[in-house]
Amino acid sequence: MRKIQTLKVFSVIGAFLVGFWVPLRLIGYLTDSSVEIMFDLLISLVAGANIYLYFSTTKRSIKDYRSWLNLGLLCDVICLMPLSLFGLLLFNTTYSGLLLFNLLAARHVKHIKSFLDQFDNLQPIVYRLVPIFVMLPILIHLAACAWIGLGSGSAGPDPDKLFEYVKAMYWAFTTLTTVGYGDISAKTMSQMIFTCGVQVIGVGLFGFILSNVAGLLARQDAAREHHMDNLDKIETYMVSHHIPNEMRTKVRSYYHYMWQNKKGYQDHSIIEDLPKKIQSELIFHINKPILEKVPFLKGASRELVEELMNELETRVYVPGERVFKAGDVGDAMYFIHKGQVDILTKDDKLIATLGEGFFFGEMALIFEGPRTAGVVAKQFCDLYVLKKESFAHVCDKYPEFLDHIHKVVQQRAG
Repeated sequence: MRKIQTLKVFSVIGAFLVGFWVPLRLIGYLTDSSVEIMFDLLISLVAGANIYLYFSTTKRSIKDYRSWLNLGLLCDVICLMPLSLFGLLLFNTTYSGLLLFNLLAARHVKHIKSFLDQFDNLQPIVYRLVPIFVMLPILIHLAACAWIGLGSGSAGPDPDKLFEYVKAMYWAFTTLTTVGYGDISAKTMSQMIFTCGVQVIGVGLFGFILSNVAGLLARQDAAREHHMDNLDKIETYMVSHHIPNEMRTKVRSYYHYMWQNKKGYQDHSIIEDLPKKIQSELIFHINKPILEKVPFLKGASRELVEELMNELETRVYVPGERVFKAGDVGDAMYFIHKGQVDILTKDDKLIATLGEGFFFGEMALIFEGPRTAGVVAKQFCDLYVLKKESFAHVCDKYPEFLDHIHKVVQQRAG
């Protein structure tokens, strides 16, 4: 892990600990001086790391002092000073009021977002949920500690500090997510004002969390929503044009097949925005089992095969649909990705049935002339089509490959 990432992790963890400890110390919990000095030094280290990140990530010039003017930098400089240690050494005591300045270090919990941005292999759900799960406990803890500091409302103080804190957490959680249940309510003016502020924050927070969760759920099933949307549109189209039920059934069967096998998307449409190189590698990986069976592609370079893969077109044939018939001009070869096809004579007699991983019509890429047999889809079929023009365009870049093809054809003819 690089230095910047390490410092960001340290900054987030340190800010998280500071955000929990300082509020507890301000309300009179955890008053042990050794623990206080330890956290005071931790705050200084976190502030030092944040100052380093400020200059290293924003490219500030050390010579240009005017570029340093930043409120966040000033807060980190204040946190850099071990205030509790100074108070203990100079006055033999610590002033809890000074800890309010140290609480400013807790704001760097937000670095969790920029830290996650460094990883390009995380799922989108992680980017959205992790910052929420990190920041939400801090917010609830701050509200609970402030509620204790204000007297805990109608619940009042409790000699059992742990129970008092749990009741305050309960109040903070219910108030932030709803308007509370009324079992713990405000009594003084300051408590009422604070409760109103927490409720306002809760409205925004609750709305933010709900919108993110709803968005995540929608994204998890985005393919189904896309499919259902298309199905609704085509159903409306067929109803408005009074399409017979038999034809409607065929259309629905096609869309059902597309959902079952492609999740509603054509194979290459979803990757059109990717760079050509990555597209080629993806398509090569998908079609590698088929390509290994094509005789004249054996021995071809990886670059040539990837270029050929970029020229492939995806077509879906329904049961009984004719791919081509005997006597048609040969203008392409076909790879069977899914499904089965029947090879037929001129008299429509069955010669053979080909399934996934097979290919046909390859001689059309090399020779001129009509097709010697016909092909009909036996079931729903996904075929990859390589047109003759596209094949010739790629072969022009690799003239040595043409010699290889002619040798293979001569061997097969012999």
